[in-house]
Amino acid sequence: MQLSYDQIKALQKQTADELHVNDPTPILQALNLDFKPVGNDSYKLKVRPENHASAYITIRQGVWKFKDFGTNKNGTIENVVMEATGRDYKSALQFCLDTLNIRNRLEEAIHHNKMDYSLSQEEQEHIQAMKEQNSQREKSLPVSRVLDTKEISSYAPAVEYLVSRGIHKIPPQFKLINGEYYTKEGVAKKAFGVGILTQGNGADIHFLKRIGDLKSMSFGNKDISLFLNENSKKVAVFESKMDYAAAYQQIDLSQVNVVIANTTSNAHKIAEFLKEKEYEHITFFNQNDQAGIEFFNTIVKEANIQKYSSLQYQEDEQGKDVNDLIFTNHNLFGRIKTVENCQICNLANETLKISNETNIEKE
Repeated sequence: MQLSYDQIKALQKQTADELHVNDPTPILQALNLDFKPVGNDSYKLKVRPENHASAYITIRQGVWKFKDFGTNKNGTIENVVMEATGRDYKSALQFCLDTLNIRNRLEEAIHHNKMDYSLSQEEQEHIQAMKEQNSQREKSLPVSRVLDTKEISSYAPAVEYLVSRGIHKIPPQFKLINGEYYTKEGVAKKAFGVGILTQGNGADIHFLKRIGDLKSMSFGNKDISLFLNENSKKVAVFESKMDYAAAYQQIDLSQVNVVIANTTSNAHKIAEFLKEKEYEHITFFNQNDQAGIEFFNTIVKEANIQKYSSLQYQEDEQGKDVNDLIFTNHNLFGRIKTVENCQICNLANETLKISNETNIEKE
């Protein structure tokens, strides 16, 4: 049976429409992936070996969408299968269809010479009903959200907590943030802490006291924070909000664009941001552990940065960060070195060492 290009695209769309409104749980189970529900409309999952799941499949406008914050890739359930198994798209699509017992309209039309390969009126109505149910599911129970923000100075325990971390000058972007999240059973819970707002109306907070092993939380998807100064060509890059607050104790950052990752898996997002801008002076306030070094190298490589300044550490400071240096009264200015035409591959597995040379002047 000879099909036109428009007929092929229509059949592919019909199959995809039916696939993408279905809950992906059976496929995730068939892949034997480590996944957990988040609220009522999302699953967080690991598609590669990592300590914390950085990928999500979430209902968006009635259909299931995939986002990997570790690689910045996105797509649909077929992309999850491709990432997890290495299959090509056609094979991944068929795996999904077989698992959910969904017909492949194009394959039927090509190989079985079927004349009734298109969606029936009943099937179209069923897909539309599922899409509407998904939309209601998405609206009824958000993953998490910010409820309100207050000035930290209004709550003494929050001020005391920051002082205990060596933070005496509170950055203006630091707030006391209240938020709401949902357990896997769908029960709403409240949480609060000191933190910063992120892109997409989310937030990243630090609890004043640990909750079990948990010391921080994100509201909304874990995203970067941008504190921009349109009149400045300088940018400072931080892994975490506490690194930023620590540097703020010694360095005037009011005339600098500040970018905070909030997680090392957002290195790709920061690289994309830096590629879009024309900053003349980039300074990395990096952390001195393997994850921090990989985070730093990923940004420099992907953004093709030829000249930058970065914080340097001594040989016995493995695992330290900006907050550690401030807490032990180290001078950050003496720790910043400018590098040109760096050899990234030579840095990837090394601990950055202290240098007495510095080419940056005090702001």
